[in-house]
Amino acid sequence: MQQNVCASECILLLNHYAFKRRIILLSHMLFTGSITMENCEKGDCDCMVYEVYCEQDPDDHPYQQKAAEFCSTLSVQAGGPPGRLAALRTRVIDDAIRNHITSNNMHQSPCINRYGFWIGLSDSLTEGEFIWSDGGAHCDFDYSNWASGEPNNNTKKDALGQDCVQLWFRGAHNGLWDDEYCDFRPKGIVCEIPDPHCHSLGA
Repeated sequence: MQQNVCASECILLLNHYAFKRRIILLSHMLFTGSITMENCEKGDCDCMVYEVYCEQDPDDHPYQQKAAEFCSTLSVQAGGPPGRLAALRTRVIDDAIRNHITSNNMHQSPCINRYGFWIGLSDSLTEGEFIWSDGGAHCDFDYSNWASGEPNNNTKKDALGQDCVQLWFRGAHNGLWDDEYCDFRPKGIVCEIPDPHCHSLGA
């Protein structure tokens, strides 16, 4: 039954993301950056703004939860839709974020010291069933970019295992996906902010 729900939901997601896309680098500071993705169909456009932030404060527990709460405080305009941890559903979005991080040296110190950036994917509700931050299921046939051997739900540091997902920049992983302990190490943060009227394109 779960498989059928997952299949129907992900087909809808595939249809939603089949629009024309273009990437616009709006601006970046030394340790933060912003990318706008535009969906257009018959001249009607909506955008998603992606913002990348450096590592959290070590006292910012619980780390992934606080990262999600931080993203929810963001909006393109006052009163606009709130942000959330980013859902990297396509290679276009995933590559744009990872390239932005590496090209601005955000994958290393002093921006991050603990090898990763939180994104909006988690299996904290049911082990092995990953859900995006907007509530959509991540299905087996969806785009994925896991590092070799991941997700592995390692329990060495926490008996509950690894339920949150990061872009992993340790060694040669280059931002591949990795399941991580949700409250063991502070991380950088990748947020997405809905922009229904593409105000960000005029910024």
